[in-house]
Amino acid sequence: MADLNQDVKKVLNAAWTKDSVFTEEEKQRVRNRIGTSAVKGRKKDYVPKLLSAAAAVGFIVLIGGIAGIQTDVFNKQNGQEAAIADKDFYPGLADGAMLNNWKLNNFEKDSYGHLSAAFTGKAKVTGTLDFREETVYFLPDHDSLKLLPLMDGQNIKITFNETDQEMLKKVFGITEPIKEESVSLIIGGYRAAEGIVHQAEILEVVMPKEPQLEAVPFHMAVNNTKELVLLEPLNHVYKEFSLRGTDEILRGLSPADVFQLFLFAEETEDYYTQYALFNHDPDIEKPFPALNDYLKAKSESPSIPEEQTLLHRVKNADLEEVIIDESSAYISITEEEGFGFGLSKNNDGIWKVNWMPIQ
Repeated sequence: MADLNQDVKKVLNAAWTKDSVFTEEEKQRVRNRIGTSAVKGRKKDYVPKLLSAAAAVGFIVLIGGIAGIQTDVFNKQNGQEAAIADKDFYPGLADGAMLNNWKLNNFEKDSYGHLSAAFTGKAKVTGTLDFREETVYFLPDHDSLKLLPLMDGQNIKITFNETDQEMLKKVFGITEPIKEESVSLIIGGYRAAEGIVHQAEILEVVMPKEPQLEAVPFHMAVNNTKELVLLEPLNHVYKEFSLRGTDEILRGLSPADVFQLFLFAEETEDYYTQYALFNHDPDIEKPFPALNDYLKAKSESPSIPEEQTLLHRVKNADLEEVIIDESSAYISITEEEGFGFGLSKNNDGIWKVNWMPIQ
């Protein structure tokens, strides 16, 4: 406070020059004011008030300066103005800094005082596209978050400009709100905001590759009278399964093996065993809930010419087993384009025949 008083005195002394003198007229006016004050009562001393205001201003300036050093987005460095992040938004990061292979270009403030950070870089990210009526959001998976210019622990979602959003809707054929999982995008022009919604530019949509389906050829064995037969050890499996009917007997068989068991049951009209070869998982909708329903349907099915039956078509035909994924497969007749006999793994991981298997 003593230093502040000295500063005030210097200002007053500078304003009151040595050459300033009172004229007789000025002296008289002063005497009159003093007399008036004595009559009306002494007026308050304004100098302490002036000093108090000056002290307050000095205190505010001092505190403001300290706060500005700690929280201002912009600071002087080496005579140049550089953007520095504050303690909450990218703390300690300056223009030109690298974060997860992204270069920070600059910080910006919008008209509402909200901060954003613009980054230059490129990354391939995978996640879920959330198509909503208003906008499209991209939710990066855990591994992709590590490839973005984010501080540790951030969990965000990304949106895009209108052009990119319309492009995504066309690429994925989206006409209504829906979520598309396991989508890969190559993005750049990343802009991080103070909230959880960031923005990026789509450089490329990485379309999933069609799985390379491997077709394994096989034949159904027939005897001299053109009847299907099962070779060992598949014949032994069939006998065991027809007696006990437990799925565990089928464990380890391929879709082609189960297909042959199913057709052999058709050949021998063993519909009890054939019914047991269907997938009976409780979450599967069954057109024939009970064995009697299936037997009734078989007995009431209209007769068709033998050459049109599946049994006749697979005899001596070139067949292929095609595995689609870990739980689905089909058998194709190479001479008949588009034909497929579907199978799937049940909940115990055993291949069984699909209900209504002809595709």
